[in-house]
Amino acid sequence: MLRLPSLHSLVPRLTTLAAALLLGISATTALANANASSHSGIPIEIRDGLIWVKVQAQVAGQTRPLNFLLDSGAGCSVLSANVAEKLGMKYGRTEKVRRVETTTTARRVRDFQASIGGIPVSETPLALDLTDVSELCSRPVDGLLGHDFFQGRIIQIDFQASRLRILEETAPTDATTVLRMKVGQGAMLVPVSVNGSEPKWTRLDTGCDDGLHWVAGRDESYVSTSVRLGDEQLRGVKTALHAGEIFPKEAGMLGVGILRNYRVTIDAVNRQLILEKRSS
Repeated sequence: MLRLPSLHSLVPRLTTLAAALLLGISATTALANANASSHSGIPIEIRDGLIWVKVQAQVAGQTRPLNFLLDSGAGCSVLSANVAEKLGMKYGRTEKVRRVETTTTARRVRDFQASIGGIPVSETPLALDLTDVSELCSRPVDGLLGHDFFQGRIIQIDFQASRLRILEETAPTDATTVLRMKVGQGAMLVPVSVNGSEPKWTRLDTGCDDGLHWVAGRDESYVSTSVRLGDEQLRGVKTALHAGEIFPKEAGMLGVGILRNYRVTIDAVNRQLILEKRSS
């Protein structure tokens, strides 16, 4: 199973209000543009254990399709530095970005005109070298739809139908599991229990192909664990263990390896994660 350590830690150090807001598009605008496709959905592709989407960029009057990853664990949206250069993007301020065991700098792109299924994406993504991430995938990664894409929206990921939908409202039933969700600057956290532990706040990370990464006081590639998500009890979960925190004050990362077993609704408006079991 592919692991993308660099992808897991694209968390910019947001030092200003403007940076913290990430110029997110309002839910009203998003829903207005999504009404026509909210039921049929936007096509996604599950490849390399990750969620790929087609982003349409407008450059010099032409449409350029780009391959992005849907990555709720990334602190903001990212455009590959190589792609930014090829598209002739203009740049704004420089920011510090924390990656695995290192800190680097990246520049904000200015006036990036692009959309997914008619939904605008951030006009100011970070331009970052994604070569190392692309080398771990079966195709080049042109960018990431990060935390700002989820802000103010209700986004449903239907793995079975290979569709992403932007909903106007949610309607949990007795057949669904609803988890409380913390929505902060650059992250969404849900309570996860491992091997009978008290629930701990864990990053919801659609950019992680594994099921679970867990801070356990020791490093171990993979072990089998029992995981509880609300009323859902999962046994034999392949879990990567870490000696220290991956992100400050977070217990780990909940990834696609677990999420793909459900129809997942990430409701950043009402701060909840809804899991609906896939039909057989």
